[in-house]
Amino acid sequence: MRYPHLPAYGPTEAHADEDARPDVVVRVAYALDREQLLAALSIGFTELDPDRAPEDLTVDEVRREVEGWLAAQGIIELERYVIQGQLTAYPPKQQAVMDALAAALVRAYPPPPAEEPDTGPRYGDGTVNVHTRDAGRITLREPRWCIGEHRGGEYRVDVHHMGATQHTRFHTPMGPAYVALSAAQSPLSSQPQPELHAEVSGSWSMTCDTHVARAADALEEMAAHLRGQQALLAQLEDGGPR
Repeated sequence: MRYPHLPAYGPTEAHADEDARPDVVVRVAYALDREQLLAALSIGFTELDPDRAPEDLTVDEVRREVEGWLAAQGIIELERYVIQGQLTAYPPKQQAVMDALAAALVRAYPPPPAEEPDTGPRYGDGTVNVHTRDAGRITLREPRWCIGEHRGGEYRVDVHHMGATQHTRFHTPMGPAYVALSAAQSPLSSQPQPELHAEVSGSWSMTCDTHVARAADALEEMAAHLRGQQALLAQLEDGGPR
């Protein structure tokens, strides 16, 4: 710092061209004498409320007017050069220099990292908004039975609802058997109706006719259980229980 012995003030606020979209804030320090300070303040003061008394100015207002006038002069002059540059067709050699200067700016004032898109689901009143890879964000009806686990970034036709898995255990003379039922729906696919997924598990050893008969009885019991879920499909069509 060239003037470490001088008191430093500001910046009180950032100043910008109202028609521009700023990318960075550049802090510039001016070393001014009292006459320069008074000139900047007097010019800025004339743009305030004409009925305002100078003795009523707060410290922040004084500093804001001084800094604002200095910033305004710099922005006005800079904009003149910007317009001039936009209207200038540079020869190849000078254009190469401008391109190199633009690259130097990126090193000195690196752009902020790109924000990652929000791909999470957004829930409304009976709806869910999902981010898709090919159609952007889409909103669809959220059935009551869906557990709400939606992933972003899928293709539109792959967006689906999943219900909680219901496990039923059957006791048989040859050991336990299990039936797992879960509801699913891909409403934007070629088969949009809800579906029930069933998974039967269990392992039995059948060494005689009696074992075969008992296994058949157990399978019939499980079949009856599955037939009883037909009413659940109708409930799913209507939104169903969660």
